[in-house]
Amino acid sequence: MKKIKLLLILICISILTACQGEDNDVTEVETGNDSQADFTMEMTEELEDSEERIRDTSAANETSGSIAPTKEQVLAAREAVLEGMTTEQTERLTENIKVANIQMEQAYLYDNIFGKLEDQNSLYWNYFDQKGDIQIDWAYEGDYFTAKEIQEKENLTKEEFYRKYGTPVIVYNRFDADNFVDLIAELRESVQNEQLREDLQNLIDETALAKDTHDMEHVNNIYKILHDMDYYLLRYGIEDVGIYVNDTSILSKYYGVLTVYQQ
Repeated sequence: MKKIKLLLILICISILTACQGEDNDVTEVETGNDSQADFTMEMTEELEDSEERIRDTSAANETSGSIAPTKEQVLAAREAVLEGMTTEQTERLTENIKVANIQMEQAYLYDNIFGKLEDQNSLYWNYFDQKGDIQIDWAYEGDYFTAKEIQEKENLTKEEFYRKYGTPVIVYNRFDADNFVDLIAELRESVQNEQLREDLQNLIDETALAKDTHDMEHVNNIYKILHDMDYYLLRYGIEDVGIYVNDTSILSKYYGVLTVYQQ
């Protein structure tokens, strides 16, 4: 397999300074920003034929319990659900779902977001609860053993230790759950197809439930809807994206959550 250079650029916001009370400094981190994002892929060499990657689809979906729609089925479903929409409306819906899916996928693959959100008190829930400068973690410059020694010596809980010796990790969050719900509701207004409207409403409902309950399963449901809607409806991921990557296991996975394919 020839090598591919993959460049995923999620438009980044500027690092913003934030003030923290008392004596603690603030650790600042860059994060993604608005609903527009570049998903730029630079291919240095052409890949060998894509038949092998397409065959991977069946194997990947054996574990998801659903049979993925074929390219022909995806194209037919797409034509049906986008009927009556203007080109501009279609492109805006596709772009926003793509960006949201990519951001969730990156958080899933590289930031263990579902593991962190299993804790209902995790600071990561601030992504759903707040916008602007939010705290998502604590940073500590010392090593693990020194931290444990201090905790035991001073009889501190983990939270008490970080509040005393740690520094807040601050990021800028442009969209909280309420903003995302408003965006999807706006996009839904341009859709004429009832099945796609239902899927978008499910996305809205799961987002609201995630914020209200802090139950990680609702976030998982959000991810599955975005994944299937991006890779198996508005795009055909195994071809539109798969030709640029070596590992298509994520692209090939199909969760079967969209109303449009449920007969």
